[in-house]
Amino acid sequence: MQAGVPQFIDVEDKIAFGLTAKQLLWIGGAVALLVGAYSLFDRSLFVIVAILIVIVCSAFAFWRPQGLPMVSFLGFTFQFFMKPKKYIWKRVYTSDKMDLKKASLAQQKNAPMAAVHKHLPGGRSLKRIAWELDTKK
Repeated sequence: MQAGVPQFIDVEDKIAFGLTAKQLLWIGGAVALLVGAYSLFDRSLFVIVAILIVIVCSAFAFWRPQGLPMVSFLGFTFQFFMKPKKYIWKRVYTSDKMDLKKASLAQQKNAPMAAVHKHLPGGRSLKRIAWELDTKK
């Protein structure tokens, strides 16, 4: 007997008006904040606060940067800036344990590359090379 494996398990179910449960909760939260702001502020300040509330709640409900929900994206952003950074260890040669051959190789690796002048063929040489490439198989 074979069991059916569900597909599209990463897609959220649409509940009402083509919106998911999370989107409906964000919109409901925005409406609740707007009602609270309407009772607290006068009209001119309410308009400014309402625009900010609508923008923020719409971003949390509908915008998916990098394919992630906005809440997860902001959590990862906050975590990135708060956690300690990992640095790669780089060997530093000291005089008491220094092998001259290793030290010279390390110094060559860290030295900037010298400018290399390429010799480019002239016009007649280019024509000759192109003719040879075209005629030979």
